[in-house]
Amino acid sequence: MSLNVHARRVRDPALPFGHRRSALRSTVVLYRPFGFSGTWSFLSRSGDLRRDGDALVRALEKLELSRAAALAERAEFAERRRAEKHLEHRRQPRATDIRCFLGPRWPGPDGHVAAAHEVARLWRERGRPGATPLPGPGAGAAEGADPRAEEELCAYVAAYLEAGGYLEQARLELLAEGLRRLNLRIARLSRTGRDCVALVELRRMAEVVLADPGGSSLRHAR
Repeated sequence: MSLNVHARRVRDPALPFGHRRSALRSTVVLYRPFGFSGTWSFLSRSGDLRRDGDALVRALEKLELSRAAALAERAEFAERRRAEKHLEHRRQPRATDIRCFLGPRWPGPDGHVAAAHEVARLWRERGRPGATPLPGPGAGAAEGADPRAEEELCAYVAAYLEAGGYLEQARLELLAEGLRRLNLRIARLSRTGRDCVALVELRRMAEVVLADPGGSSLRHAR
């Protein structure tokens, strides 16, 4: 079934609550900007999704608003690209044209709040018992890794969280460079190794921070 069909079921007070909640979960399966767990976690800010029917509707509205923004972005991009190809004969989009589509992000007006929530969730997951620790300074040295790289990335993510979801532009630029180096290291490591699992989790946090539309304290001040 389509997202709209599931949405109608969420809004139908005649249905048993469990059916409505299941329908909301189905909408998240179809549209999940932060994956299922991250998207559901953010929607849970709308209220008790285990008991409150009104909270289900509020969560659905947040999801629909984001999806509508994402569809509008894609439509605008497609129209602009058609014009560029026809009038300017430019076959390849500029990097700035596609930057907003890169990295995990929550389209729409809740983008900044959702990003801060997702980074905080991932940070808590990283600290849970049994979580894969980051590799020590000597791990991956043969691959040319900077022993301090992961510590620096963690420090930038921690600073973002401590500031309530903001980071200075200069630190964002350093975070972007650190992420570039981290991607190179991950590419050299085995995809199934424990070290790689921890680094991929760190990469995810860095990507969400960088894709946060309101994550720069300088942009926010403006």
